[in-house]
Amino acid sequence: MSDQNPPNAVIAFKNGQSHSLHALHDEYYPALCRMADGLLGDLPVVEDIVTEVFETFQNIKAFLYLSTRNACLNYLRKLQRDSQLKSGLHHYLDSDHEGFVLNEVIREEVLQQIHAAVELLPYQCRQVFKMCYLEGLSNSEVAERFRLSVHTIKNHKVRAIGLLRLKFPAHSSLA
Repeated sequence: MSDQNPPNAVIAFKNGQSHSLHALHDEYYPALCRMADGLLGDLPVVEDIVTEVFETFQNIKAFLYLSTRNACLNYLRKLQRDSQLKSGLHHYLDSDHEGFVLNEVIREEVLQQIHAAVELLPYQCRQVFKMCYLEGLSNSEVAERFRLSVHTIKNHKVRAIGLLRLKFPAHSSLA
């Protein structure tokens, strides 16, 4: 997703539509929680921080990522005052986090595009792909669940990868 084509929820928010904040929340809340969890590793705290960010939300996606990052750093500062995270906080405060935030934004957008492309696969290809690559099941486990041959499962995987490669030709190293 590029800044030139913002999600419908962002357009609706910019146009002042009241339901748009809920749509933005639904769209970005999971990605922001994953990013914040990478910093804090404490899911209940992460969820509180991201919820607080949405309560004060008045801008676009970059604001959400930066605000979530800043809220995480504020939390780490609080922990430092309590003498629980001195060395970890020092590392985060001394690092260049603009690059981190940009990488996280790009990573989440790419993951969203991949998940969207997977959802467009034919039903059985999609189910086989998800079970094998996302759930980590073996070909024989998937074959047993679908009551199909292992060979058929392999064919579905090859077809799914081929269709995804067509969607992402510059990233044809998908395996």
